[in-house]
Parts: sequence; structure tokens; C-alpha cells
Amino acid sequence: MNDLSTRYIHETFGPDGQIIQWSYDYPENFNYGYDIMDVLGTRYPNRLAMLWRNDRDEEVRLTFGQLKDLSTQAANLFQRRGLKKGDVLMTSLRTHWTYWVVALAAHKLGLILSPVYYRLTQKDFVYRMQKASVRCIVTCQESRETLLAATEETGVCLRFSIGGGEGFEDLLAALAHQPTTMDRVETRWDDPLLLYFTSGTTGEPKGVLHNHAYPLANHWGARYMQDIHEGSLHFATGDTGWEVVSGTKFYGQWLHLGALLVYDYDRFPPEKVLACLEEVRATGMMAQPTVYRMLTEVGMDKYDLSSITNYAVGGEKLSPDLARTVKEQTGHVLYEGYAQSETNLIAAASKRLGRKEGSVGKILPKYHVEILAEDGSFAPPGQPGEIVIVADKGRPPEGLMTGYLQDEEATRRLWDGMLFHTGDMATRDEEGFLFFLGRSDGMIKTKGYRVSPVEIEAALSLHPAVYECLATGEPDQNLGQRIKVYVVPAPGCAPSQALLEELMAFHNDSCAGFQKIRELVFVDSLAHNANGKIIRGQFRNKD
Repeated sequence: MNDLSTRYIHETFGPDGQIIQWSYDYPENFNYGYDIMDVLGTRYPNRLAMLWRNDRDEEVRLTFGQLKDLSTQAANLFQRRGLKKGDVLMTSLRTHWTYWVVALAAHKLGLILSPVYYRLTQKDFVYRMQKASVRCIVTCQESRETLLAATEETGVCLRFSIGGGEGFEDLLAALAHQPTTMDRVETRWDDPLLLYFTSGTTGEPKGVLHNHAYPLANHWGARYMQDIHEGSLHFATGDTGWEVVSGTKFYGQWLHLGALLVYDYDRFPPEKVLACLEEVRATGMMAQPTVYRMLTEVGMDKYDLSSITNYAVGGEKLSPDLARTVKEQTGHVLYEGYAQSETNLIAAASKRLGRKEGSVGKILPKYHVEILAEDGSFAPPGQPGEIVIVADKGRPPEGLMTGYLQDEEATRRLWDGMLFHTGDMATRDEEGFLFFLGRSDGMIKTKGYRVSPVEIEAALSLHPAVYECLATGEPDQNLGQRIKVYVVPAPGCAPSQALLEELMAFHNDSCAGFQKIRELVFVDSLAHNANGKIIRGQFRNKD
């Protein structure tokens, strides 16, 4: 590892190559923008940091020196427009290269960066803006019209977009006039850095907060799951509106002097991506099972991918047949991992850590992870229970969320000061490999995205023909899980194909693509428990 990573993270290895001792060592005012990116930009001004392409055959190459200067220019721009430490800046930028520039600028100013998915509805944007008290929005052209309406509704006046347009200032044109130097804005490691909105099991999406120490926790995934090293060129999927980008193509990768291969697209183009991986000689990739399935359907063995020495997978359940197909077409195994928006990467398989069939990976040493049995004790190997993270230092460890935005009650349900509850069920073996069993609360994982069944039910229940409904996640070869809804029709409404199509359109025409209902079934009634709550697992055995 380079001295920049070892300056902040100390590791000791045993004779078998496994980590036996580790610790973080960073100053009170640690800031990734200054202490990592600016140092890299000064040391390696001409070294490639990002190769960016899109599905329109455009390309941008950025060095560490250029990222240092561009992020400082962006910081100067935002500062001169009135943004100050603690303000919330929201981005909706797909995977355009400007996201990384804006993110680094926000970090340098001590702003709270809130990335969101670019295909959200106006209602979704408005909720997030109001909840977070957003001061500024930076967007791509694809979501500009929706965001213009949302910002006018919420009163957000500071608006930038790539290329400008009605109601928005052209971000790149504005950057060009800003200086490439600035005085350091003092921040602390425990100041808020990122705000991600994630689906909860009850109510509206929750805002997950991470602090300035969070980027260092991404060392583990980059180094041990994705095999990032000096000179690597790493490809990863994922929209910048989702937390996965922080772990797969940002902080840890640059900490280890790896370059990012970023491909921006509206609809994933497997042939173009495979051709790009072959042409640029990528060294590794990270994607969801859905993506790997599309790549194998085209045929990964039809392309020269011999430069790729590490394949990682995450975001949804990996089926054995897909794992076998990837191995047959590439000659490499898929290294699986397990993470949450609230926790960052918890377990991973890798060349160094090893792997086992059926496991989501070995528990990473950055966390003290236990399996909590029903009686409240820590379960021995082989016994199922909930995955929990133990606070050995009396405070949340690096990488764990600091809390939910403006929701102390929800935070307390997950974090009691000693244990962090993931809500996921698993077993572990004596070597620390984790075997995932499922959600304890019915969360749906589709196309790599987390979807709350309660959100689906709340939206569909607005239709007058719906008396009651239950959303579930059903196994799907291509999606991981597909959203299936059981509907009890309102009195006087008879089940019919016409009503089914009407309900599907009512919900699906006004939601983001990953939230779409894929199957709807009419039922006479839904079972409830003694407290009157719907029993979520009532159709599990039947299906």
C-alpha cells in the first residue's frame, strides 16, 4: 500500500496473510478533500484518476491534478454564491464526471452533500429537499425539468445544471472563472459529510448521515474486495444517487492510487460496456448480479477481458447459476460482499480473505460483528440471528452512520449506544464467513435498490378501488427480487383484468423505475396479527 493510506490506517498481518491487528489514525480536522485529493493532486498531478465515457461516445480523462483544481474552483464558486459550512447541497447527476468534482468541493467547504437518484418524481425530490432544508441543487439535463418544478415548489433558488437551461446556471461555464486556490475551511472528523436517503420499513425514506471519517472506512472494500492498487483501472456500476458509489468508485479507490473507469448511461448497454472494458484494459469490475446477467447473455467470453483480474458483485442476492456462468465465461470467480447504506461494507469475499460457496463474504475486521440470538445472547457459529455491530470504543465505529436526519427515535431503534441493529438475519461459521438469510422486516431488494414495501402500499392505497394491500419481494432471475402486490378490492369493486391494469398504471406511471410493481394479485382478505398489523410473511410458503 502507498504511504497515504498507511498514514491513516495501520494494519498488522499474520503468517497466513490475514489481518491480526488494525487501527485508524487521523487528525481531528481530517477532510478527504484536502488531506487526500489535494495531496494526490500535488504529488501526482499528471496521473490518471478517472476515465469517463458515456453511451453517446463522449470521453473525458481527468488527472489527480485536474480534480484538485476543479474541486477548488467549484468550492470557490459555491462559497461566493453564499454557501457555508453545514448547508446542504443536493446532486442529481447520473454518473457524470462532474459529480466527483462537486462532491470534493462540498467536502472542502464542510457542506453536507446529498446525492439523489436522477429519475425520482417531483414529489420525491420535494420531500427530500424539504426534509434536508436544501440550499443548492446541481443536476443533469435529464432531471432538469422535474427539478425546476421541485425547486420552485420548495424555494431553492441556487440551481446549477450541466449545460444550463431555463432556471439553471451552467455549472462548467461558471467554474471556468473561479481561482484554483483557496483557504482551508476548518472541519472536524465528526462533522456531517454525506446525507443519503434510503427506504425504511415504515413511513417515508430516511436520511442517513455519515461523517468526515466515513471515506477512510471505504479502504476495506477497495483494498480487500475490489483489489485496488496503484495502477489499477476499476469499473463499477451504480448511479451517484446511491450510497454504493462511495464504496465502489470514489474514496477507497483513490486512497489506493487506483483510477476509476466510469461509464454514464441511461439504459445499461452491455455490448458497449464490454467493448469498453476490452479496449481500455480495465483491471477489475464491481456490479450487481443483474448487470452480470446482461453481460453473460451477450457473452463475456466474446471479448478479450484478460486484463481483468478481479470480479466483485453486490447489491442483491447472487444466484449459483449466474456465478457458474460468469466463471465459465471469464475463468474467474465472483467475490461477493454484504453492505447497507447505514453501515458501509460489513463482509466481503476476496483473494486475500478467501470465499465460500453460499456466503456473502468474511466479516471485515473494521467492525466487531456478532449474530444476536432471539434470547439476546450472541449466537455461536451455525446458529441464526440478527447481524449486529458492537461498539467497542463506546461510539459508532468509522463507516457506521451517525444517525438518521431529524429522527432520533428511528436512530435509537437501530443504535442503542452499544449495538447497531442491521435488521438482517444470518449465520456465521467459525472462520467468520457470513451466510445471509434475509430481511427480518420484509425490505425488498430489486435491481440493486432497496424498496420499502410500506412506500409501495401507501402509494397504491390512494386508489379508491384498493381496500388493503401487501407488497412483497419475490425471487426473480433478472431483478434479484420483483415487486409483487396482493390487493383486497374495495367494497363494490370486482377483480378484473381491466382493474388490474388500471391499478398497475396508477402506481407505475408516477414512480421511479426501480419501484414499479411487476405483478399484482387480487385476494379476498389479508391476515393480521393480534395488534391488527398485516402479517408480512403470510404468502411466503404458498409462493
